[in-house]
Amino acid sequence: MPYTVKCWINKLAWLALVLCLSACGRSGQGPEPVLIDYVTRIGRVVDAEPPKVILETLAGYPERREILLTVPKSDIGVAQFIELHDCDLGALVGYRNSPLGRTQLASQRLSYEQAWLAAVDRCVDAPPWMIELADEKVAQLPALFWNATFAAPEMRVAFGSSGAHSEADLAYLLRTLADALSGLGNGRFDGQTFEATLGQLKRGSWVGYARQEWALWRAYLRGAALLLDEARPRLCRNGRPTPRSRHLVNVFQRYYVQGIQPALAAQLGRQEPWIRQLQTLMLELSDRIPAPFAAWYRQALDPAAVDSEWSRTRRDIVTHAEAWQRVFAFCGIELGAALREY
Repeated sequence: MPYTVKCWINKLAWLALVLCLSACGRSGQGPEPVLIDYVTRIGRVVDAEPPKVILETLAGYPERREILLTVPKSDIGVAQFIELHDCDLGALVGYRNSPLGRTQLASQRLSYEQAWLAAVDRCVDAPPWMIELADEKVAQLPALFWNATFAAPEMRVAFGSSGAHSEADLAYLLRTLADALSGLGNGRFDGQTFEATLGQLKRGSWVGYARQEWALWRAYLRGAALLLDEARPRLCRNGRPTPRSRHLVNVFQRYYVQGIQPALAAQLGRQEPWIRQLQTLMLELSDRIPAPFAAWYRQALDPAAVDSEWSRTRRDIVTHAEAWQRVFAFCGIELGAALREY
């Protein structure tokens, strides 16, 4: 077959695989059909049955009751309540103690505390007890932020898979939350932007679908690596290329180099920004993170944890590529020259 025709066939195969993996990712169904086909093709060439793939059970997002932080209530006397009016705080505190105010959402509570602190800051003759209370409230802001974000329903949707697979920029949304956290207590907190960000987080899911994809990649790439390692001794008994090993080069070129590998790289490239932004946010909140959430984060997403799902996925991708290298080295195949033939 002419070389140019082979190039076009390879390009079409690459395009089909990349489009299939990308479409599966957007739909939330995962790349399993492409991975099954890939492992099956390797099995046919090495004349072995593909190993049975068993997907690991993924830990769900912690329950709200496990990760909701307790924030102490502030009680004041009648005389102190009267003094609040001198600082234009009477109406604000009165609303907070009304039936409507007592049922505020966690995000609304955060905006209320910001308004309270701003009023105290403007008050020229604020009494000492009010200044002390303001300091206490400032110290509580990170806990209130936590309750309004990671312990709130919006984040449960975003970090699960109950919503439609979202195409929005999760890294940007997490960065917006980080900006809100840094703006607490200094007058730069924008309640409307904060509420809008939570609304966007609730309209779709990112993390649950990503974790499902990672589980598929880990399972099938490990299975493919096992096939290659077990077939290596019988594939090239004398350490020299055989017709079967040359067929394997074709599978490697058409289905891994031109399909799965670039699709994996592109997908991880899209996911790493929100992984890193989340890590930054976790570090900023480190002294407020409840133990159940910290354990879940380390197990699922923490790039600093060697056994997190994210870290294991990246490691299994490398291990899989190394299995291909071992096969070609064992068979005495100079990969660059072999690929040029295809």
